[in-house]
Amino acid sequence: MKAVKIKLLASFACIILILAITPLMGLTTAAQDTREGVMIDFGYWDVNWTEMTFSEDMNGVDALEAACHINSYEIVYLDQDAGTVYSINGQINLDGKQWGMYVQESSEWKFVETPRDVNVSDYDLVCWARASGADDLIPGTDYSGFNYYSYAFNGKSLSSGEDLRVVSLAPSITEMIASVGGSQYIIGTDLYSNYPQEIVDGRDSGDISVVGGYTDPSYEWIIKLNPDIVFCDGGVGEHLNMANKLRKSGINCVVLYDGTDINTLYDNIWIVAASLGIEENANSIINSLRGTINDVKGIIGVQANKRVFVALSADPSPWTAGSETYMNDLITTVSGKNIFQSQSSSWFMVSKEQISLKQPDVIIIIMDSRQISTDEDYQRVIDSIDRMWRETPAYRNGEVYIFSGSAADLLSRPGPRLAEAAELIGKILHPEPFLNRDPLDLMPKYFDNNYQQYLKHQRDL
Repeated sequence: MKAVKIKLLASFACIILILAITPLMGLTTAAQDTREGVMIDFGYWDVNWTEMTFSEDMNGVDALEAACHINSYEIVYLDQDAGTVYSINGQINLDGKQWGMYVQESSEWKFVETPRDVNVSDYDLVCWARASGADDLIPGTDYSGFNYYSYAFNGKSLSSGEDLRVVSLAPSITEMIASVGGSQYIIGTDLYSNYPQEIVDGRDSGDISVVGGYTDPSYEWIIKLNPDIVFCDGGVGEHLNMANKLRKSGINCVVLYDGTDINTLYDNIWIVAASLGIEENANSIINSLRGTINDVKGIIGVQANKRVFVALSADPSPWTAGSETYMNDLITTVSGKNIFQSQSSSWFMVSKEQISLKQPDVIIIIMDSRQISTDEDYQRVIDSIDRMWRETPAYRNGEVYIFSGSAADLLSRPGPRLAEAAELIGKILHPEPFLNRDPLDLMPKYFDNNYQQYLKHQRDL
């Protein structure tokens, strides 16, 4: 009998030990928040999110009317019985963009033909949007399918009520968090996050910890910080694995979409702000970025597209940008043509023979391995360029530009410094219209930590 009692006590002790260490082993499941609400998407990243509880008998029109009542929005119907809407808060239907209701199925938006027939209690999130279709809408979940509205309100954790504790696993994400006013919540970043200056200052003071590299974040170091939210990059496989592991340990994660184009960048900025509970900050940031880019495009006007080659080093056969990259979209935006845009891939290695064959008009070299700050530094790189590169119009005409230091970071991160990158590349490709406005608006052949002195058309963020 005594032996049986000892075995029972031992078994009970083992169970307690397993329950205690399971979160540390990454074997639990993160609790799913059932926060419900309505997104009213006016278009162009102008979105109102309203939290509410969906009752059992609430249909799509009921949900819209409740959200509009909370926000003092007026609804004008085309047909109230059918639930077809003409305007919300004075924002009317446009040619090709009409108000309609959307629900999420498998993390994708699906248009609803008859909103009064939908029981919204079957969903956590519904959207009324002025759009041409589901592809126009801001995603309702992060890249991994989680509701990003579920973690915070006005910079406070919904679970603790305290100021958020946030970890960023990518430099571009750190910049997004800072751009929407979230710097004060950051307690950990990857090794390479070095912008804006308050991040560097926080690292120097010890208020911000390093949790590993960009592709190799440390699970143990992240857990030790006990964050409320960890932001991950959906384009990095190890970040997806880390998000899954952290969620099983009870840590909330937001996985942003792979930043392969400008519109996705805008979506990511919105998701970051909404995850912090400060989504009202996102629209002004996005509008400022879009406004600056439109200003730059307006100055450039109608121009013949220059053929551009972007290299991640001056090696004879470097990595370059394919069509599925932020860089490709940026070049196209400022009336350029990426010579390798026909490659349906992200960044890939290209041979020197292919570079010569494509005959670029402009070569942009992004060098993060060394600083190019003097004419002598620049000339040494130019003198070392491979013979095949020299057989291009870009080399013969002196159209080879080098970005190093902070300027290299600017071009390699799909973040909120997008408008700065657009202005610099726009001036490189099409200097004449800028010089016509200001004869002193001259571009150098190399950019380093002082690149901002060449920016003259930026709107305040």
